[in-house]
Amino acid sequence: MERKRQQFEAWQKRNPSKQFKDYFAEKVKEQFANGKPHLTLGRNLRGGEFSTSGENFFKQLQRYGLKSGDTCIDYGCGTLRIGLHVIRFLQPSAYWGFEIDDFLLKEGRKLIGEKLWKEKRPNLRVISPGSVAEASSCKADMLFSHAVMFHVHPAELVEYVNNVMSLIKPSGQAIIVGPWMDKMGDALQFSGQSWTHALPLLTEFVKRKNGRVEILNEKDYPLEAFGQTAKIGTLRVTLV
Repeated sequence: MERKRQQFEAWQKRNPSKQFKDYFAEKVKEQFANGKPHLTLGRNLRGGEFSTSGENFFKQLQRYGLKSGDTCIDYGCGTLRIGLHVIRFLQPSAYWGFEIDDFLLKEGRKLIGEKLWKEKRPNLRVISPGSVAEASSCKADMLFSHAVMFHVHPAELVEYVNNVMSLIKPSGQAIIVGPWMDKMGDALQFSGQSWTHALPLLTEFVKRKNGRVEILNEKDYPLEAFGQTAKIGTLRVTLV
């Protein structure tokens, strides 16, 4: 992990105006170029087929209230592993997929195929102030962000929360899946590109945007190398 941290710091010196998410996007491109399997991105997945690997979480979204007439935002949509199922389920143009780089969106479009693309006309956008403002005008019934928050650099957590909160309508909800720490404190970097953020801090950022956080499910997430145990599960964020 120390080597990866040094690599990022060296990259940051060369690219002082860029954020960690830009570095992460570059690393993903390198992984694709090398043909390495990825846990959640691309066709070459570790532990599942692209066409079915996102199906279980899609069913969870339905249990959390996703309806076919809703507008839904997939914040951190990757290459549409989960988005594939949501796009099929929703009405045309009701799905919005956000990612940090256009490369991933183009890969996702190829993977879902032209037939579904033309039939459902999903909205795919690179995350930016402009694209967030565009999507916020339609105010989503549901936003979900699956296995994204732990790749958010601590310096970018406020931006992440603000974007999520601005994209849901007053009666909407955001479903966030990932790890967190129960107690207030600094984010714990447990791998070269992953952190567990303090839930009290996340809750405070949500409150500043007139929202609240509810734990839908959780379990222990041992971080044995650090002698600590985090939680991993599902959070619901709503406006109050």
